[in-house]
Amino acid sequence: MMRNLAAVFILLQFAWAGLATAACDLPSPAGAIILKVEGQIQACNTGLEVRLDLDMIEALPKKVIKTQNPWEQGVVTYEGVLLRDLLDYVKANGTVISLTALNDYRADISVEDARAIDVILAYKRNGELMPVREKGPLFVVFPFTDDPSLAIESRYAQSVWQVSRITVK
Repeated sequence: MMRNLAAVFILLQFAWAGLATAACDLPSPAGAIILKVEGQIQACNTGLEVRLDLDMIEALPKKVIKTQNPWEQGVVTYEGVLLRDLLDYVKANGTVISLTALNDYRADISVEDARAIDVILAYKRNGELMPVREKGPLFVVFPFTDDPSLAIESRYAQSVWQVSRITVK
């Protein structure tokens, strides 16, 4: 009986290892990692998370938003990936995304809002990559000009810059 249980246990370990390997089917970053996505996701490329470099993020579908915001003068053009497309890429299945900046500032956005609103994780401003000193490399941008109802304090607080980690809860 013990021999049978040991054999079953070994088979389960191999099966589990196979499932873990099969789930980690996303490409690995070749450059410097600028974003880690973790939590309730079904895809990975490193352990239980997805690590992305700039090239990987730029390879995702692009969205351009021209908008005004409290941190810039006039209309600014931002280019990035829609949060909903990023959630699809990592096969997210949670209800909240928690965005964390390099300085540990954190804000939450419901997955429902991320899917319904054209909010992007921008990597370019006016055609140029955003350095860390200028809210980069990643900045959450809402289409405030296209939808003035978004131009409220709670959405401004969700406009995290220097995003380095997303946790899906």
